[in-house]
Amino acid sequence: MLNLIEVSKQYGSKILFEGASAFIGARSRIALIGPNGAGKTTLIRILLGQESPDTGRVSKTKHMAIGHLAQEVPKSSDRTVLEEAMRLDGRLEELTRARKELEAHFEVQGEVDEGKAAGHESDMERYGRVLEELEHLDEYRLEARAKEILTGMGFKPTDFCRKLTEFSGGWLMRVALSRVLLMDPDLLLLDEPTNHLDLESLLWLEEFLGAYQGAMLLVSHDRAFLNRMATSVLEIDQKKLTSYKGNIDSYVVQKEERLTILRGQYAGQQAKIAEIEAFVERFGAKATKARQAQSRLKQLDKMERIELPEARASVRFRFPPAPHSGKEVVTVKHAQMSYGSKVIFRDLDWIVPRGARVAIVGVNGAGKTTLLRLLAGSLAPTGGEVKLGHQVQVGYYAQLQAEALDLSKSIFEELRATAPDMGLTQIRAIGGAFLFSGDAIEKKIRVLSGGEKARVALAKLLLTPSNFLILDEPTNHLDVESRGILLDSLLEYEGTLCLISHDREFVGPLVDSVLEIEPAPDGSRVIPLLGSYDEYLARKVREAAQSVKKPSGAGVKSQPNSKAAAPEATTQPVKTGPSNNQRRAWEKERDKLESEIAQLEKKQAELHRLLADASTYEDKAKTLECVEAQASITSHMGQKLSRWEDLCALLE
Repeated sequence: MLNLIEVSKQYGSKILFEGASAFIGARSRIALIGPNGAGKTTLIRILLGQESPDTGRVSKTKHMAIGHLAQEVPKSSDRTVLEEAMRLDGRLEELTRARKELEAHFEVQGEVDEGKAAGHESDMERYGRVLEELEHLDEYRLEARAKEILTGMGFKPTDFCRKLTEFSGGWLMRVALSRVLLMDPDLLLLDEPTNHLDLESLLWLEEFLGAYQGAMLLVSHDRAFLNRMATSVLEIDQKKLTSYKGNIDSYVVQKEERLTILRGQYAGQQAKIAEIEAFVERFGAKATKARQAQSRLKQLDKMERIELPEARASVRFRFPPAPHSGKEVVTVKHAQMSYGSKVIFRDLDWIVPRGARVAIVGVNGAGKTTLLRLLAGSLAPTGGEVKLGHQVQVGYYAQLQAEALDLSKSIFEELRATAPDMGLTQIRAIGGAFLFSGDAIEKKIRVLSGGEKARVALAKLLLTPSNFLILDEPTNHLDVESRGILLDSLLEYEGTLCLISHDREFVGPLVDSVLEIEPAPDGSRVIPLLGSYDEYLARKVREAAQSVKKPSGAGVKSQPNSKAAAPEATTQPVKTGPSNNQRRAWEKERDKLESEIAQLEKKQAELHRLLADASTYEDKAKTLECVEAQASITSHMGQKLSRWEDLCALLE
């Protein structure tokens, strides 16, 4: 469907990737991953034709429809939420106009123009394609489908007629995502689709994409989301594009296996090079051995050198020791918060004890961020009291903290302004811990990527010791590795923690209690939950499975005459599951595959042992045989694992 062929791209002296090739098939589910700044967004822009590669090309199926969600917050306008979602990037208006023009043309001409030059569409061919695409969009149910998708994205029916200018950037991103999903294109290119979603909307999106029949290329730092959605991984790293079968967990295992093999091959080659160089040095000057020495030198020149990937620097930090605080870190008594006539919550009583680690959960708009701002002291309640305990020192990371940085300052100036009394050497050390060492710390904030700005904002937290950390979506814009390092640092943090995050794998290990905020007409209800975060998450997944209403026709490609062929409603019982014979056949095939996979894993382990042994590379034929066998096993393993997963899903 879409082919990326030997593509290279660089900006100035920075090479993003070179000789990159990839294929996106009709049902591909691809996770595009790589460290911040590796070129993921640039690659998407090349696929869209918004940028041209320096070398190579992109080929795609004729008339292929692509839906794209960018990271940038879309511009606001006077259109309503529903109008914006139904705009479909202008495609619906374009198709409707084309249909009217062609129908008017046929009426005037009295006959269809079939006399087009070779290689061009006739009027009738174009008319047929326009009608087919309008049918695919389900033109007459478009408004109903738009409302269903917007509801899944968290909008209320009363929001549909509100102007876009009334909504924040996060909600505008939801409208943009709704518009792309409503298009039901052949290929979805989604760049960080989960960043502005609460848990309920995220679960809805996973259900929707699970039923989607087209291809998907996803960029996301949400590992749980990618594990559910992806069946293959495309990694940009070290200027290369590498493909892996399976989800993110499978990719991690496969990459380590590849590195193990590569290290073994590298060690073997280095031993061979050392042996040749020693021979040449020893016998190069002897007349009887000079010819052999020269022959080995030529062999050395022709050898294709194996290179190990460069070790990539990563964030390494620990929060400063937390100063001791009183037993009650914050006390909330009869607190009320309202904006004009809109009550966010009322009569809230809550005590956060020292050492608590709390996740605040609930749908967007329920008041989670408002509650954090009250705890941080950046917002005063309109009623009641929010009081910090004895010697409590707050460290607050706001959701838009990265956007609040002073763009005119350098990284060093921004950090120094946070801690003017701290020594310059210590400030530079903290900058270095977040990969801003040497001249990099003098970069202006305005030229930084979203991930780099997030690292600067996190670095500011380390400049002032705190014993009460308040974090609002701290992992947005951080790559997978940086998220893992932040998680490790927070696990070692000795103080009290309150956070909001939609990143399920990040929150789970961190917290020991959950506070749920439920919206209500007279102000949100704040409910301390007795169970763990994992129990809360399991409950939400069950509720989503029971209540998620898949948009009719959305996510399912239209088939010719599908409406005409649809059966009428019937009261006869419908058989919904496979027969016993079919189940037994699937079980038998699954058991056989498990045995075959076990045998392949055994052979693979033996090949790993051989390829890690330097002596293997002394025999060129044996080395080639091992490498070919390894490639064959990897291919067969991927096919069998894919079929095994399908069978398990069918049996479930």
